[in-house]
Amino acid sequence: MTKTARMILILNAIVIGSIGLAYLVDPNLLLANYGLSVGEVGMDNMLRSTYGGLFVAIAGLFALGSVKENRRRDALGLLALFMGGLAAGRIASLTLAGVPDGSMHMLLAYEATAFAVAVFLYQRTPAATAR
Repeated sequence: MTKTARMILILNAIVIGSIGLAYLVDPNLLLANYGLSVGEVGMDNMLRSTYGGLFVAIAGLFALGSVKENRRRDALGLLALFMGGLAAGRIASLTLAGVPDGSMHMLLAYEATAFAVAVFLYQRTPAATAR
């Protein structure tokens, strides 16, 4: 189970970190894939802060959990909360704003799957012992 947990954390560190770096460099880079764009400086700032800086920081915590056994369970819990929050936001948007194009469903599927896997692994990972 340890190897699987490490691999899941590394995978998500790479995915979330890459998304974060892309938004730091150019918020429109990934948005264009969904037919969206940013044109206001304030919105660029918000996207770089949340999808950029925050995603990079969270990816760093996933990476830390993949190499530090005493942080692995915490990182899996964070992964579950992070992906669960993203999935909940997408579900709320589907309910409140309607159905977007199909690519958003793929993101929801990834987030929901990552959430479920992280919860499963979290439950099977022993808590770190105090030192």
